[in-house]
Amino acid sequence: MASGVVMVMVVVTATAMAMAVQGSRHSDFFVEGEVYCDTCRAGFVTNVTTAIQAARVRLECRHYMSASGSVERSAEGTTDATGHYRMELVEVDNRGAELVCAVALLSSPVTECHEMEVGRDRAPVTLVQDVGLATMVRRANPLGFLQTMLARYADTDTRYVDTKMWHL
Repeated sequence: MASGVVMVMVVVTATAMAMAVQGSRHSDFFVEGEVYCDTCRAGFVTNVTTAIQAARVRLECRHYMSASGSVERSAEGTTDATGHYRMELVEVDNRGAELVCAVALLSSPVTECHEMEVGRDRAPVTLVQDVGLATMVRRANPLGFLQTMLARYADTDTRYVDTKMWHL
């Protein structure tokens, strides 16, 4: 009799654990990052870049084998006063390994800083569980709009280049 009760307890516990694991396969992901204005056209964040408030970004995920390239998941976000955005994707299943996702710039409210440069207008994001990441927050690389270089920033690039490296 006691062994029957133990057996029932084992089955109930195993079933509950299996359901808990299965239920955790659908999770909410958060994707966050920054949008900035590259005032000196350096191609990366410098000490003179500025954050862009109210810039719009879009996360798009496509199946890696899709011939049509159709978007399977998407979300849009807007930056706050510090240039940060945060988007939530609700109930992402564990097929994230099959999706190729990227955050892309949509628009800048700053009229003198709205030029997009290929390569800095999007950033890849991985939406996969069980890959050793302890959080469901995924960080995208900073995205930047270009501004016509201001005269006061003309020497900024020389601060980031080691000229000795180029002498042979």
